[in-house]
Amino acid sequence: MKIHFHTFGCKLNQAETEELEEKFKVQNWQIVDKTKANIHFINACVVTQKAEKEVRQLIHLVKRKFPNCFLVVAGCFTPEMKVKEKQNVDLWLNNSGKERINELILEKLYKFNSSKDIQKRISQTRTRALIKIQSGCQHYCAYCIVPFLRKKVVSRLVKNIIQEIKKKEKQGYQEIVLVGTNIGLYSDPKKSLNLTDLLKEILTKTSISRIRLSSLWPTNINSELISLIKKSPRICPHFHLSVQSASDKILKRMNRQYTRADLEKIIKKIYQIPNVNLTTDIIVGFPGETDSDFTQTMEFVQKSKILKVHVFRFSPRPKTKAADFKEQISEQAKQIRSRELIKLGEKVSQQRRKDFLDKQFSVLIEALGRSPTGEAKQGTYWQGLTSNYLKIFVHPVRSSRQNCSSFDNSKFTSNGVQSDEDLSNQIIKVKLTELYQDGIRGEIKSFV
Repeated sequence: MKIHFHTFGCKLNQAETEELEEKFKVQNWQIVDKTKANIHFINACVVTQKAEKEVRQLIHLVKRKFPNCFLVVAGCFTPEMKVKEKQNVDLWLNNSGKERINELILEKLYKFNSSKDIQKRISQTRTRALIKIQSGCQHYCAYCIVPFLRKKVVSRLVKNIIQEIKKKEKQGYQEIVLVGTNIGLYSDPKKSLNLTDLLKEILTKTSISRIRLSSLWPTNINSELISLIKKSPRICPHFHLSVQSASDKILKRMNRQYTRADLEKIIKKIYQIPNVNLTTDIIVGFPGETDSDFTQTMEFVQKSKILKVHVFRFSPRPKTKAADFKEQISEQAKQIRSRELIKLGEKVSQQRRKDFLDKQFSVLIEALGRSPTGEAKQGTYWQGLTSNYLKIFVHPVRSSRQNCSSFDNSKFTSNGVQSDEDLSNQIIKVKLTELYQDGIRGEIKSFV
């Protein structure tokens, strides 16, 4: 069978897609380009109206372009969406159904179980692997539909997580990202082990170069976690905080269960970690948000030196409390606030990135790219990430034929360091020299 995956939404969905791809491969299914697939699998996300709209558009596009394909929709979807797209989708699966996806498809198609003739075939497509450690959330924020779709909080056993990480190490991955609906709620089902305990186990029982945490509820960050990251260079000094607002009034209406003072105390502790960076999510235009409330959030972003702000315009979701709140904000006001916050976020990011110029960092190289047309420095560059989430661009200087515009992975020299290798998925030492796009240009100093 030939299958193609389409994935929307969070890192948890991405991690689950990767798990499913591996499962299909060992069952001798082929993961193919969308034009060659007879089965299309959409891992859906409906956290916002825009997200749901994009999923439904893809459903229509797939059925229009590939009318004879078998279409599966899984992940997060609403009952209303299921009704509206009933004629277009051949199989709907909730999140628990993903575990038996290949069997369920075959049962639907042929009424018999999948082949047990297993030939293991693994392909590496990324420099970092997403490791699911838990799913589910029971916070019931006023705007969020996720608890209605992933209500039950389920954590994986530490030993199973360790096994998966070791497997990724053997496949050549340099970095893992621990993902989940709310990873701060992690708790081993059989032992009294929390997120910090899990990190200690990973440090002790694996040798993976980098361990990164995905989005965290701010109040899940405690002194024990901060202390561990301070003394553990393998844990990336980067926190993605799900802040949403810095107005106490709006935070209370959102049911976020913390105040701006709480946020500031947590961030002060986080900045005890050398070279740490913060990224965050902010919702603008939440019902009842005044200009004063919005200004408080803007001030918080500036004061907190946020490296990257992900801005979302509030969209009412069915079943959530906020959908029925009065004082709904106009779309025009949401758009204006969104633009203002994005502009401020870019300014603050630039200021923060300047703090790291003329310093050296280890960079995990991910891909080879090309400078945009019109750039003063034309040609190719290697792109990667530091452990603290700085995007780095390294322009190789060819040791011969330096005016050649193409790059064929032959020997090149940058700042006196020479390499015959493809640098993708390699960790190299880079001196950061100048701001560039949304990252920093650098010069290769050595190969780690």
